[in-house]
Amino acid sequence: MCTGIKLTAEDGKIFFGRTMDLNVAMFGEDPGLNGDVKVVSFPKNYEITSQLDNWVSKYSVLGIGTNHTTILYDGINECGLVGDTQVLIEATRCEKDKILESGNTPVLAEEFVTYILTNFSSVAEIRKAYSNYTLVNQSYNFNGIELQYPLHYSFIDESGDGIVLEPVLNGQFKLYDYIGVMTNSPEYDYHKTNIRNYIGLENINVAKKNYKNDVTLNPIENGTGFGLLGMPGDYTSPSRFIRSFYFSNMIDSFDSAKGLTTLYAVFRPFIIPRGIGKQKETDSISDYTRYWSGYDLSNRTMVVQSAEGLCFTAKSLDSTIENVTYEEVNLDNNFYYL
Repeated sequence: MCTGIKLTAEDGKIFFGRTMDLNVAMFGEDPGLNGDVKVVSFPKNYEITSQLDNWVSKYSVLGIGTNHTTILYDGINECGLVGDTQVLIEATRCEKDKILESGNTPVLAEEFVTYILTNFSSVAEIRKAYSNYTLVNQSYNFNGIELQYPLHYSFIDESGDGIVLEPVLNGQFKLYDYIGVMTNSPEYDYHKTNIRNYIGLENINVAKKNYKNDVTLNPIENGTGFGLLGMPGDYTSPSRFIRSFYFSNMIDSFDSAKGLTTLYAVFRPFIIPRGIGKQKETDSISDYTRYWSGYDLSNRTMVVQSAEGLCFTAKSLDSTIENVTYEEVNLDNNFYYL
């Protein structure tokens, strides 16, 4: 379970955020596989050592990824292009020899966000080139464990243009125009249709109504929230898509100085507590929000909050670095005491 949302400030500046919801540890909080999440920076003009084929980065990138790997879950580059990856069960891959025979370039699914952000400056560039890439049927080896997650991707740039790429064509991508939000399965076209079932939702409170036979009904609590009555409140992917779409479209306009604050406020209903999403009754590990990250595209700034603490870790992209860095996410509860 993951949710991604884009917001646009009054002056046109873009903010993007996502929840990382997974039943795998990211900060050593559970036994077994640990994603070992860090704040990662890749320099430009740097040879990135891939488990498939190395490449040289054109642009510097800042994001959230796994320690000492080429994996980024989300990130932003020096051009203001941001991207993230989420689970899509329908995702496919293709054998490397078939990809090469077709003339396409094979890319590892787990490295795809890193690859795009280090090679492309805008969504327009990706639109022109995405069909040249195919996800290869090769696992990513992480500390001796073979990983192969089914994934899809969103990319948004400073202009507000955005796309969703879903590798459902034997490793090749379907491209969709991004409508401001993304969750998980089913495929994106389903979600874009399903939101029309909720077209009657409003952010306006309901007033009293007069009916026949001299009956007048007064709403409970002055009608507060009645315009959203019937909005799905569960954590399934279709329900989160509905809520994120309407919440992000119904909020008041905001100044870009309050962009990250507003972004986080919109995400609060999507931060899933531990224990809600277990596969089996006997499971001790559940699918919940391991971290939330937010991006200010204009300032190339990222903030991240883990489920392990209330404080935020913030970093701005540095396009002058010469080596890859992996920095700790602060897990503390950092309070101001009066």
